[in-house]
Amino acid sequence: MKLFPGGCLTLLMFLCPFSLGGSVPSGGSCSTDNNRLDPATHKFLTDCDDKTFCSGSTNGTCQPKLCRRDEFPFGYQFGDILPPMCARDSFCPDEGSGCQPLLRVGRVCQLERDDQCAPPNNWSDLASSQNYNGSICLQSTCT
Repeated sequence: MKLFPGGCLTLLMFLCPFSLGGSVPSGGSCSTDNNRLDPATHKFLTDCDDKTFCSGSTNGTCQPKLCRRDEFPFGYQFGDILPPMCARDSFCPDEGSGCQPLLRVGRVCQLERDDQCAPPNNWSDLASSQNYNGSICLQSTCT
């Protein structure tokens, strides 16, 4: 019995580059057209490495991330200087391009990012384990 039949191994080798994050370091060339979410994990993927984001405003170059949303972000080693986390009235977009003000109802938010939406006036009545301060990013729209 074979562990990996030949066809499966070929398919696996073909699919791997599409599921891995980028490797372009700071200052390297990138395209925001390649920004995407991994369909299996919903991890944000780009041409750039985990410490940088692809900046279209700087002619498509990888720039150091300006913010983070996770306490322990991908790609950093012990002792590395981490980008700051955003204040409570702002959020860090998936690409890490800088803190943005919370979004009001009806504004476009990134997939499953309830934390990007501003809480409603009655947030304490609505807050639960199923949302973030009573706000929900539903079908990429703050509701």
